Amino acid sequence: MDSIADDLIEGIKQISRFTGIPERRAFYLAEKGELPGVFKQGGRWVALKSAIREGYLKRATGAEVA
Repeated sequence: MDSIADDLIEGIKQISRFTGIPERRAFYLAEKGELPGVFKQGGRWVALKSAIREGYLKRATGAEVA
């Protein structure tokens, strides 16, 4: 990836599409802080694709998630 813009996802709908999680579930997990790489910026949910991948990889391999 060349820039942050290439890695950035904006909005729960796009986060849901990227992760394959239904929108309501993605929103719930984001609110609970259980969706890796997802955070609020200016009242809008945003995420980094690389951080989502890394978070899921760590969980799948049993590595500690920060």
